[in-house]
Amino acid sequence: MERSAAREIRPALRRSIRGPDEAGFNLYIVDASPARGSRKKVVILGGGFAGTTVAKALDKKFDVTVVDRQNHMTQMLGNLRAIADKTYAPLTLIPYDKLLQDGVVVQAEITAISETQVTISTTPSGKSRALPFDFLVVATGANWAFPGKPSSPDALEALGELEECGNDVAKSTSVAIIGGGAVGLELACEIKFHHPQKKVTLIHSRQQLIGPGLSGKFHTKLADKLQRLGVEVLLNERVQMPAELSGRRYYAGPRIAVRTESGKEVGADLVFRCTGKTAARSHLGFFESLGCLDQAGRIRVNEHLQVQGFSNIFAIGDCCNTPEQKL
Repeated sequence: MERSAAREIRPALRRSIRGPDEAGFNLYIVDASPARGSRKKVVILGGGFAGTTVAKALDKKFDVTVVDRQNHMTQMLGNLRAIADKTYAPLTLIPYDKLLQDGVVVQAEITAISETQVTISTTPSGKSRALPFDFLVVATGANWAFPGKPSSPDALEALGELEECGNDVAKSTSVAIIGGGAVGLELACEIKFHHPQKKVTLIHSRQQLIGPGLSGKFHTKLADKLQRLGVEVLLNERVQMPAELSGRRYYAGPRIAVRTESGKEVGADLVFRCTGKTAARSHLGFFESLGCLDQAGRIRVNEHLQVQGFSNIFAIGDCCNTPEQKL
């Protein structure tokens, strides 16, 4: 990792922690207001774009607690640039030290949800805590493929993951990206833009990139930009997933053949799998037991983003089933 990047991130993390507290939870607080205790309690699950936006809007009027397994917010699309341009990496991992003025951010895992409280736990101690709420906002997002979302919840370790991947990008000569959704498309363009000498091939199983709901004009302009950039695009080609990708975030090494079911082959020494983004549902058993999840695992909400059957529980962003384009 760039030493300057580490110097930028570490002080922000340290000055934001008021703890660990007696149970071992890292708490991220600026200057909690004494008035918090008299306000209605709002628990927000997820510190991404959706969760932090709601938290900041409610900070002065409610007792706000944000729960996230990470000690930082991740700018996921920015991470795709970070592996192609190392100078960008420190900008994509944002500490929680200045998020809220009155509220608190707790670094923890969500272990259970009920109608009245959320149970969280911390590692490595394994201690748990109940967070009662008057209102609950579920903003847990979706599972993204690496490098969109590094695996480590620690910002410095995540920077290390991005740097390692960036080194592999720099050493590669031919890159194959499986999946032409938003992540795969952005990744292909970032690598080709910053490393124009490399061969970059984007392989997608459908007739159009990104997904349904976008205009023909959009796809025409997109195809033109990809052609001018020099990204090779294979559409309607389903990949037989290389064994070399098994158990790995991505493959980097000796050149391998990426084969499609139609018999086409793409040689590459760097392969990313950018397919299968799903709603993060591992902790949503409570809603599943009540029939509140749709077939894609997203939480069913009404026009006010209230979860089916509840007036005080809301779901927003990628984890809910609003009829919109999900990245």
